[in-house]
Amino acid sequence: MDAAEPSRPDPTTSTAPAAAASGTRFVFIDTETTGLDFARHQLTEVAWIVRFEDGRQVERCFIPEHTLDGADATALEMTRYHERIAPQPRSPASEWLELFLEDATKAVLVGAVPDFDARHLEMAAARIQRTPTWDHHLLDVETLALPLISPGPEAPRSLAKTCRALGIPHDQDRAHGALYDAQQAMRVFDRVHELLAQLRADGSPLPPPVPRNGNGNGNGHGNGHGTDTGTGTGQDPAASTTD
Repeated sequence: MDAAEPSRPDPTTSTAPAAAASGTRFVFIDTETTGLDFARHQLTEVAWIVRFEDGRQVERCFIPEHTLDGADATALEMTRYHERIAPQPRSPASEWLELFLEDATKAVLVGAVPDFDARHLEMAAARIQRTPTWDHHLLDVETLALPLISPGPEAPRSLAKTCRALGIPHDQDRAHGALYDAQQAMRVFDRVHELLAQLRADGSPLPPPVPRNGNGNGNGHGNGHGTDTGTGTGQDPAASTTD
């Protein structure tokens, strides 16, 4: 979600690529938080795109009720909290979480390090005495794309570098907004399946690998949700790996 873009409880509806009507419901998810400690830090932004079984898509973005108690300053800076999130109206869990749980019923959650998002959402659901029913398989798009961009086994790359390696534009100024990161995860997911469909159709060889280093497609995670460092280690306080 951009700085000037309001919180959007009203859904934005679209249609997925024709091949996406697979009979499986997918929810492309991203969350932003006040830090990495699940016991202490809180959700500040939750966005998802639900792709229904017939290919219809609905985008949703909410700012959950939260405080900054114990917040990590780096996380707030990374997500541009005071500029982008703080001015937005906040929604109670009875509004946004109930809607998410309905959208995610028997769905596969897809994202960049979606286990981070899923754990926060499971904890939020427990607080309102609800049990999530999404599929226990989580799809990490950074891992999903790796065989198409890597010359061999290696650690997954960041979302930004995965996008660039697949020819997907990535706007660093919009990164770390939950809706934008969910959209980028969806674009990687669709691009991977588009490439695989082309390979199956014409028997072409795999595309050439993209080097881990250089030309903006270099070494992996950097510091997670934050700026790439090229170290391939660590994770910043803003949450899951997106940059």
